[in-house]
Amino acid sequence: MRQSLSPQQRLSYTRHPGSALTEFRSHMSAGRDHHNRQQFALAAREFNQARLITQHLIDVDPLPGYQCYLKLKVASCHNLAAAFSGMGKLQHAEAVLRELHQSLLSLCRSEQIPRSLRTHALGALDNALFALTSLLGQQGKLCQLFKVIEETDRTAEQAAQQMMH
Repeated sequence: MRQSLSPQQRLSYTRHPGSALTEFRSHMSAGRDHHNRQQFALAAREFNQARLITQHLIDVDPLPGYQCYLKLKVASCHNLAAAFSGMGKLQHAEAVLRELHQSLLSLCRSEQIPRSLRTHALGALDNALFALTSLLGQQGKLCQLFKVIEETDRTAEQAAQQMMH
């Protein structure tokens, strides 16, 4: 599975973010259709493309990118992990969810990020934590599950303290 956009795609999406969002919606829709037909490999390909598009838009201009596209990144990652799970590729699903979880933790920890974005990241962290811990539990990785919960709790408490002052 391709892990990056082509140079032509990156250039096009950088110049025309609106067309990137149209492509994102198209990939998400196709992915849902494939997933509903239990064509998980095809669904994973579509959801991965959607994830790559949102990550590119965020990478181009991180602060506005996260403010605009964080929900889209979360949705594409969750759907990609679900497709991998449907294929029985639980390690791949776990890797996607861990990357998402870590990126949200980083946003929550950063004092340089506006309060509104950190608050949004904290909200998204709850859903990401649920998805990741559910998958870890399904795999019987209880020690890792508890470590992820503890790290998330510490980060959420730290972020809340920082935002209150």
